[in-house]
Amino acid sequence: MRKLLYALGSFIIILLIGINALFYYENMYIKKYIPVSAEVYQKPQQKTLQKTQQNKNTSAKNNSLSVKLKSQPKEYKASLFMAGDVFFNGYLLKSYYDRQSQNYVFGDILENVKDITYSDLSIFKFDSTITDNIPVSTYGKYNAPKEVLDVLKSAGFNLAVLSSSHIFDGKVEGLKKTINNLKEVKIETVGVKFSQEEHTSKVLDINNIRIGVAAFTKDLSSVYLGVSSTYKDFVSLLDKDEIQNEIEYLKGLNCDIIIAYTNWGVENSNSVSFEQKEFAKELIKNGVDIVIGTHTHTIQPFEKIKIEDESGNIKEGIVFYSLGNFLCDQTVIFPYNRFGLTVRLDLVKKENKITKKISVEPIYIFRKTRRNASYYDFVVLKAKDILNRTDVKTSYINYAKKLLEDVEKWLKNVQ
Repeated sequence: MRKLLYALGSFIIILLIGINALFYYENMYIKKYIPVSAEVYQKPQQKTLQKTQQNKNTSAKNNSLSVKLKSQPKEYKASLFMAGDVFFNGYLLKSYYDRQSQNYVFGDILENVKDITYSDLSIFKFDSTITDNIPVSTYGKYNAPKEVLDVLKSAGFNLAVLSSSHIFDGKVEGLKKTINNLKEVKIETVGVKFSQEEHTSKVLDINNIRIGVAAFTKDLSSVYLGVSSTYKDFVSLLDKDEIQNEIEYLKGLNCDIIIAYTNWGVENSNSVSFEQKEFAKELIKNGVDIVIGTHTHTIQPFEKIKIEDESGNIKEGIVFYSLGNFLCDQTVIFPYNRFGLTVRLDLVKKENKITKKISVEPIYIFRKTRRNASYYDFVVLKAKDILNRTDVKTSYINYAKKLLEDVEKWLKNVQ
């Protein structure tokens, strides 16, 4: 009996152990697979719904932010560089003529000022022609070889003012060839035209800023201004009717700023004439913002002027009476002709309003004698860079010091 009970008890214990093991195995199977399956196929559905709602909220926020950004006023910028008289004469041509090739081989004369000449719009006044219908000439009549275009283009110039005293030295044919030669190297022109119906002014759109440029000349040779002369039909003369005609044309093209170059004044004079002042007022009254004077070959002061127009409105503008020379070989009045002013204009347009910052950098045309030869090497330098040079005459250095002081003083009055 005891044996039977012992066997039955052992069987029951083994059975309980087996049932417990089976339950444990089943439980492990359920825990390992069923909850995972539930998480994969059920719980993510709830999370996806939450993310979708989140995305909607985020999208709404982003849309709201986008609208705010669009309402912010855009800002546009443009830079301008303006230089005075350029003409190739005297040793500036003679020193660079290669007799063997019978060509002009210029060095990089403007290398030291390229940091200021390069801008969105770089303008110079060209007191010469470039034409093959007359010989290359450096005195009386001015006609430069085509190689000078490499010098000008290398400095970044892209607009030439041609309303000068010498633009008809090659007659009308010379004018047309000069324009075509400049256009070949992508330098546009202002101040001249081919017919009475045309305008001599141009509008240049730079980064959504519309810049109008006009150019006038007071001086032409008597040969070109005779009673029966037709030369004046091809150039904008500096008179009230022509000023009004060209400036009204530019204003009609919705210019943000208007610049006018003027060929005026008494040559080799540092003093501003009464006539210059009167024409400056006329230009500002008609809507010019910046007047750039040339032709005197000497530097004259600059200032801000205010003038009342016929409607009683006050017009304001800045007048540079003369920038002097930028590149030439001239020493008529010692040492004034070897200096010039350059003007940089940084424009910002925001909400259709223009703000401008003006910088002025005086330059010096350095001419150094070549060793064992009666020729010269030319290089344009910033005036401030000659103050400590030992190869520049003391009189030039003294003039540069005084000029730098004057420019600083004049700038305070126009800013």
